[in-house]
Amino acid sequence: MDEIVSLDTFQPFDGMIKMFPHHNFPYFNCDYNLLLTLANYFEKDELPILNNVISIYRFDKQKIQTRGYFKLEVLDLEEGDQILEEMGISIRRESPTLDTLQDEIINSISKGHPISIFIDLFYQRGRDFYYNKKHGLHPVFVYGFNLTNGEIYTVDDITEYKPYSLPFSEFKLSCMTSEHVKMPNYFWEYALVSPADHEILNHKKSAHTSINKFVENMFRYQNEITESLNSILLLAENFELILTNETIIETLSSTIYRKCSEKYRLNTLYKYNLDHINAKDTLDPLLDQIINDWKTVRFYSNKVIMSQTFTGEIIDKCMGLLTKIYTNEVHFNNQFYLMLKAARL
Repeated sequence: MDEIVSLDTFQPFDGMIKMFPHHNFPYFNCDYNLLLTLANYFEKDELPILNNVISIYRFDKQKIQTRGYFKLEVLDLEEGDQILEEMGISIRRESPTLDTLQDEIINSISKGHPISIFIDLFYQRGRDFYYNKKHGLHPVFVYGFNLTNGEIYTVDDITEYKPYSLPFSEFKLSCMTSEHVKMPNYFWEYALVSPADHEILNHKKSAHTSINKFVENMFRYQNEITESLNSILLLAENFELILTNETIIETLSSTIYRKCSEKYRLNTLYKYNLDHINAKDTLDPLLDQIINDWKTVRFYSNKVIMSQTFTGEIIDKCMGLLTKIYTNEVHFNNQFYLMLKAARL
């Protein structure tokens, strides 16, 4: 019989995949997937995590020839640690030697504590962009260990966000590399703080507080979010120049999954009686249209890049789509704030 130490109820956050099957979209970025997975395991409300993000369009003409000329930027309102602390989850950070790493993992998991370990992607098979090419630290959940065959069980997003198993000997190579100078405490253990140390609010009250906080934060950033929509028009104006930049597909893809993340959050918020004016009937089709139009811009851009034929017709089509996205975003933004205003009263 295999000797396996494992957190049996540990499951990756799957809200986005349920809403967008066949897509490997994170909720805004991999850090949020990690926080949502922890909330799920410790049976905590996901609202404080979902509501921690403000997304703002940015365009920077100076960067057209490089990276970052356009993005739907993710602003974190609070540090991840702070959110976890408010939810009653503690983090212990350690830097075990490679000789003691296996014992540390088994010890944490035996206590029911998941771990995230920061690995160097240079050593991670399956990650084509990094493997044997480029260094970079990345957190991987560890939730089990098989002592019989020396395998480690992880949750990661190599091809999609799901459980993986791999030889511990291979995993160990990616821990404690020269890259880890940037983050010496690469081993993070998560545990529930005992109720005596953490004032537990009942679910309803904490959800209500979280919704109010979300509404106030959105109003705090209202002007910046509204003004940032002009970045879409700047992208349209400069689209011909941008099409020759090979990062365009990556740029459009991250915009798409971040808009999809907004849709996931909006659908969750509806469940908490946020919509007093039936804005959903306007907001949902608008957001779907915006997402689809971004996908169409990506489709045409891909076509141009693959064929290397930069025709005026396709550039005009993309510019037309971007103008339409802008118009729909303005409409969406107006309705969204009307809904929040009604929720405030």
